[in-house]
This record gives sequence, structure tokens and C-alpha cells, in this order.
Amino acid sequence: MKQSAHSNIIYLDANATTPVLEPIAAEVMNTMMVEFGNPSSAHISGVRAKRLLEQTRLLARQLIGTKDGELLFTSGATEGIQTAVVSVLRDYLSNGGVSYKSPVLLYGATEHKAVPNTLHHWNKVMGLNAQILEIPVDKYGILDLKFISEHVGQAVMICTMAVNNETGVKQDLLSLEATIRSHNTNVAWLVDCVQGLGKIELNMDSISIDYAPFSGHKLYAPKGIGFLYIRSERPYTPFIAGGGQEAGMRSGTENLPGIAGLKCLFELLLGECDLFKTNEQLVSHRELLISALNDTFRDVSYHNQVELSVPTTINFSVAYLTSKEIMDLFDAAGIRVSGGSACSSGAKSSFVLEAMGLTQWQCENSIRLSFGPADSTEFIERACEAIRQLRAPLLNHCLSGDIANINESVCAKGLTQIEYHGESSWIFVTPDMEVIVYNPIEAVHTKIANIVTNQKLRLSAVLVKDYSDLQLSAKEKLCRLLTSQYLASFELKLASTTCKLITQHYELGPCYTLRLGDEKTMIFTEGNILDAESFDLLCTSNGAELMTGTSLSKSKFDEVVNIQTLKDAREWLKQNSGVVIDIREPFEHEASVKSVKALFELDTNTKLLNIPMSRLAHAYLNNELDNGVSYLLFCRTGTRSNKAQQVLSKLGVEHIANFEGGLALCE
Repeated sequence: MKQSAHSNIIYLDANATTPVLEPIAAEVMNTMMVEFGNPSSAHISGVRAKRLLEQTRLLARQLIGTKDGELLFTSGATEGIQTAVVSVLRDYLSNGGVSYKSPVLLYGATEHKAVPNTLHHWNKVMGLNAQILEIPVDKYGILDLKFISEHVGQAVMICTMAVNNETGVKQDLLSLEATIRSHNTNVAWLVDCVQGLGKIELNMDSISIDYAPFSGHKLYAPKGIGFLYIRSERPYTPFIAGGGQEAGMRSGTENLPGIAGLKCLFELLLGECDLFKTNEQLVSHRELLISALNDTFRDVSYHNQVELSVPTTINFSVAYLTSKEIMDLFDAAGIRVSGGSACSSGAKSSFVLEAMGLTQWQCENSIRLSFGPADSTEFIERACEAIRQLRAPLLNHCLSGDIANINESVCAKGLTQIEYHGESSWIFVTPDMEVIVYNPIEAVHTKIANIVTNQKLRLSAVLVKDYSDLQLSAKEKLCRLLTSQYLASFELKLASTTCKLITQHYELGPCYTLRLGDEKTMIFTEGNILDAESFDLLCTSNGAELMTGTSLSKSKFDEVVNIQTLKDAREWLKQNSGVVIDIREPFEHEASVKSVKALFELDTNTKLLNIPMSRLAHAYLNNELDNGVSYLLFCRTGTRSNKAQQVLSKLGVEHIANFEGGLALCE
């Protein structure tokens, strides 16, 4: 399958959406331009359109194994969920069936947020005011049957899913049915089948599922089309009223091009073509990808059991890299994956993994890698090669591979900022290879340990920003983590002859002064030290607040330039004899340096520097930036470069331009 118009892109986020297959796209285009009739029209074009619609419905019935159930075309799974919930709640409120003393609505703890959010919304709007209960899952993501047994007897509706969108975990639908129906034969059962189509066998007539929403764009059809299965004689209320299309079940002119796309998809799934791979082939593809991940990263955790999951989904985390760092690295190499919480807009942590009882780090930094059932073995092998190519830049910066072969010339001497959730830890490596840590954040201990042990450094001081139990505990844990790497007894004492560390105690907290010979002075503190002696750099737990101690100069951020197009960026560089600064991390830079030079059309006379956000303070401290030079900053999306622009402006660097939108908008 041709994955993308950009042949160098490795798309591994199929659970979010998929490209439209070429034969499906051709059928959609033909329906838009040739067979474009309205199914409600009585003339021949309308008759043909109506036939296409009903042929698609017939194929859908065949695909999901139903002769009697209703199939309703929708805009997607979310509309299907709304329709099912409204239908069930209205029927209950009209006393069309049983009545419960204490009605409840049940949903699985790992359901897509479209389900619980819909239940809460319509429960309130329609005035049912039922108790809404979340069904727990075990550490494998499997629903708690005992909990269901205890509560389903009073349930108006129970919502589960066939395959989880984040982990690929499959629920045992037959066991669920046995539990549900043994305690309540009338409860309406909705099963989200969005991730199940084309990946698991479905036979609706052999199981008492009442409602099942499906979405086309998760399996190579266009966005904006889906369908809803409704078990025969189950309650139904039209969610959209109007002209009476779809036999009065859903008004509005049918999305015929989208339906034509579904028709082509169903024909491919039901046909004998080898486009869609067998389960055995998909398992093999998963094994290849897992092997590539293991070869590239150390300390990888996998969050789904392979025997309980569809083979097209891998959910993992790396102990020393945040999900953002991994996504940034993959993006730089042209590999598209998503954070584990990608289906929940704005979410920082995966509620799915939280429900499974995983650690905070795993929940906040999981990655979902998902491929499609039509992806070829050749494509998977190319993806594995692209992933393995990331090992070198990670190894060069002490983040992967054989410690014995690490290039010691890349040792991060000087000052490094490690930011996590808006708070910063600071690491300073002295010329004598000693390490000072300020504000130890427990979540980044593993990364700090990699820096120290992989580069054969010596931890000499851990400086707390205050004397809270949280800070003191973090300090103790970091010391224990690192001292276990050494055979000899370990004492935290700065032995450097080139640096001097002075600790002072104030009412607002400790203040640490680090003198670097006779040249530079740094201060680490959270307190107000404006009356302190002159210094060159102030570092706080707020990583964005970098100030010069000698001048505390006024920011010139209003004078900076924002550039939106590559054409304008190239012209600005020529006019200003500018230097390009890549604000991304070194492993991102190394993974894409050739493509960056091509994008900006950099010749041998134009400098390309890599000064990541984590090393901006170091660059300032070591006079690596010349106030007489014009700098163009860029990153992946423009977010980091915009932040760097503000920081550098505050530090007194005057001639700065920011490439808005970043590399993401340059493909």
C-alpha cells in the first residue's frame, strides 16, 4: 500500500486515522464527479445513487454478520454513540420497558472518552439522573466481570468496546455477554467496534449486542462516514430530524461519496484479494517492530499483553525519555506515532493506562505505535530500519546502546536544563567531570542517571530548592540510584579545583553560588537575590526565568521578527547574513540535519547551529552567541523556538527571527 504522498514518511498512527486507499479514493472521486446523484431523487441518477447506498448496506450486513439488524449510515462513531444513548434513555424515560429503583449507566474504565462524555451529557439533559459507574479493569485492561455482575441488574445501559484504541486490548465479548445477560436480559448493550473492524471477527446475529458504532476513517475510508448497527426491535429515536432520509431514521442528504468509499472497503474486506494481511502476518509485523524498538532504546516497557491484543497496536514507554521527546525524535526522522493519550484532546496522562494501574511515568509518557492491516511487509521493514537509524543519534548523546562504545567527546559539560511539567532541574558538569544537580525532580532521575553513569561522571552535589519533604526525598532517591553504580563508598563532595560551591541560607530558602574559576558566577535559588553580589546567570526551578545578574536588561522581545514561510526565511537569511539555530534536542537535529539544510537551502557559507532549549543557558554563559549576528530560530512546530526567542531576547540577544510553525508545516 502506498502510505503517503511523501514517500519518506513512515506513518505509524493508524489507530488515529488512515490514508484512503487508492481504489477507495478512486471510487469516492467517481461518485463525486460522475455518479453524483441524490438518492432521494426519482430520476435515473437518483435511482443509481440509491442502489449504491443499498448495496453498501447489504455488504455491511454481510461483513458484520447480521441479517435482521438495522444499519444506519452516520457521520462517524461519535454520532452513532449519541444516537444509541439517546434512543436508550428516551425509551427508558417513556417507560417503554422495565423501571429500576436506582437506575445506573455502566461504561468501561478504558472506553474512548466519546462514550462516558455522551452518557454524562444526555443523562443530565434528558433528566434521567442515573448513577454513572465506571467498570474497573485489571492490569491487562480486561473488564471486571464481578463488578458488572454486582451492578448490571439495575443498569439501563452498559457500554463496552471490542478493541481498545490505545492498547489494542480485546475484550472477550462472549464472556461479557454471559455475565450481562445472566443478570439482566433487558439492559441495552453498546459495543464500540471502531477499532475492531477488519481486525477481529464479528458476527452480530450470534451475540446479543444491541448497538455497535463503526467509523470509516480508521480503516482506509474517508473521514466523515460511518455506520451504526442496531439490533432488531431494539429502541430507536432519530437523532437528526428533517427530510426523512434513511427511511426516516436519519434525516439529511446521505454522504454518498463516503458511502461509496465504504462500499469499496467492504468489497476489499470480503473479497479474495491479498491487500489485507492475515492475522499471522500482522503478528509477524508486530514482532519486527518490537525488535526494532528493543534495538533502539534501553529500558522499554510494553503496556499490552500480545496474546490479549490485536497485533496492529503497540503501546510502550521508555524510562528515560518523555513521550514528547520520543515523538519529536520520531518526527525528525519522518516517523509518525502518537502519545498514548492522543484520543483525548489536551490530556497529559493516559486514563487507559491509569485504569490499568501503571506507573505515573508510564501513564504520562506512553507512546502508541499502530499500523494498518493493509501495510505491506516491505513497509514494516522500512519502518524498522528507520527506527533503528535513531540508535546512532541516541547513542551519541548517551541515551541508548552499548555504554562501552559511547563517544566521550559528546559529554555534556557545562549547564543543562531538564524540564518536566513546566519545572526545571539543572545539571552542571564541571571540567573535572563532576556533576552538580539543582532541584532534583524524581520523574527525571533516570535521565540524570543516564547522563552520570553513561559518561562516567561523578555526582558531587545535589542541591534542593527548599527543605520540603518532597525535595529531600527526591535528593535521597537520586543519591541512592547513583551510588549503587559504584563499588567504592560514595560521598557528595565537590572535589573540583576549578569550581567553588558556596551555600547560603536565607529566610526564603537556600542560595547556592557556583564560581567557575575567576571568570563566571552562577546562582541557583528560588529567593529574591537582587541585592546579592554580581553574577552572570541565575537559574531557578522556573526554567524560563533566565536573567543576567549584571544588568537584568529589559527584554527586547517586541523587536523580534516572526517568519511564516520558507521563502521568507531564505530571503531573511540572505539579507541579514543570518545564522540558523536548531532549537531541538541534539538527537532530533542529527536525525534530520540533511533535510533541514535542503529546506533552508543552506550553502557552505551559512552556519547551522544546534543549541537546544536545554543548553540555551550554557550557550549564553559561554558566549557562544554574538549580539552582532542575526539568528533564525526553528524547531518542530515553532513552540520551542518561540520560547527560546523570548529567553534570548531577555538575555540581551537583539537580532532574532523565529520560524513560526516550524518544520511541521514544511513538508
